[in-house]
Amino acid sequence: MPMPTVSLPWARYVLLASVLAGLAAPPSLPAQTPPPVVAAAPAATEAATKPTILRRVDHGRVEQHGDLVLVRTWGTPEQRGRAHGLLMANEVAAAIVQEFSARYGNNPKVLEYARRSVPRMIAFPEFVQQEIDGLWQGLVESKVELKVDGLGRAFDRTDLRIVNALDVLALLGCSGFTVWGDQVLGGGVLTARNFDWPLTGPHLLQHTVLVVQHDENGRASASVGWPGYVGTVTGVGSDGVAAFLHVGSASISVVPQPEAWPSAAALRSILHAGTHGGDAGKVFAFARQELENTSPPIGYLTHVVLPFVPADGAPLGVFETDVKSCVQGEVGKGPFVLTNHFRTRKDGRDAGSDSEKRERQLDGCLGKCLVTGDKVTSVEEAWDALHLVDRGGRSFGTLHSLVFRHEPWCFELRIAEPGEKGLVAAPVSSRRYALTRQQVFADGELLGK
Repeated sequence: MPMPTVSLPWARYVLLASVLAGLAAPPSLPAQTPPPVVAAAPAATEAATKPTILRRVDHGRVEQHGDLVLVRTWGTPEQRGRAHGLLMANEVAAAIVQEFSARYGNNPKVLEYARRSVPRMIAFPEFVQQEIDGLWQGLVESKVELKVDGLGRAFDRTDLRIVNALDVLALLGCSGFTVWGDQVLGGGVLTARNFDWPLTGPHLLQHTVLVVQHDENGRASASVGWPGYVGTVTGVGSDGVAAFLHVGSASISVVPQPEAWPSAAALRSILHAGTHGGDAGKVFAFARQELENTSPPIGYLTHVVLPFVPADGAPLGVFETDVKSCVQGEVGKGPFVLTNHFRTRKDGRDAGSDSEKRERQLDGCLGKCLVTGDKVTSVEEAWDALHLVDRGGRSFGTLHSLVFRHEPWCFELRIAEPGEKGLVAAPVSSRRYALTRQQVFADGELLGK
């Protein structure tokens, strides 16, 4: 998504410069011979093969489903975090530290300002902070080398907090939609999203993982992310709530409010709370409550999707959040499409032409599904729609995409890959995974026994 132009005295937007540093054109993706395109992943079945267990520690294990890595942790937040750090220490060094170096290795003054400011500006929900602290403990115990290129020092606990607040310091592009009921082949609530992000190197693709965190009460959340990252930009809960972040069109502000939560931490909290016993009003009220703790300087749209259709409305909520407030947006009767501009509040920037174009493309594609042929949207047609609005290139692109439905179950994830002309966007990548409910959430399994 193009970055808007701003004009502010340097003394007033040193922190915003860290945002811009996160958006600066990263180095070109090295050209690689793309792997052969494979057929679309078959529909997941409960009889699917069990994963390969790569390694285990107390309260966690690393699984491999095909070539997709799944990091599964359980227990208290500290126990989950420590297991994550111990299990993925080498991958944190290879992915998160490399990403940190790429973003800030040439901007040490900006980084130092951010390091001084983060303790005052950024806070986390208590359980997320405990998980980050446990993760750092696991990294320390692993004795992994965490040297940051260009900075002459090692990655530390403050850096880990900055990494887990990257949605405050950088922008997501993203497109998505939700259809439900008789609009969907097989019924239910079908939701899909493209995650668009600046690409600093192939490490972001190679180390994309599925992180599944089981809390003490048996509920779990699954987030598409990276080793060392505990928030959610794309995620689903074990009882079927899904949540996605999109950058919005708020008026640009200089800094967040003091002790604001990262939006990805708020999403993790929303998934952690689940369906509130099937009460849609409580789900959306809680989502707004959590998002009111955020204060994104550029603004975000948060897409929260229910696993059921309420009797009195749509099965989703969209929240338009800027640095000062959160507004629940208008939804309508569907299909519902979300790109990168606020649709309800009018106190931000004008919608970008690219965002409006993608919205029209998705509306047109989904509308065509509903007026021709069988007049419903299938999973395959959902992928066709995501492909219409995906992004590929050498410095920005669709890094992962997800099509999800809780009942009847569908969890199909695709991850981008390097190609001869740059990024092969996720919807057309050969890295395709269809996982069963059992594979994602270990349903019925007594973890650790």
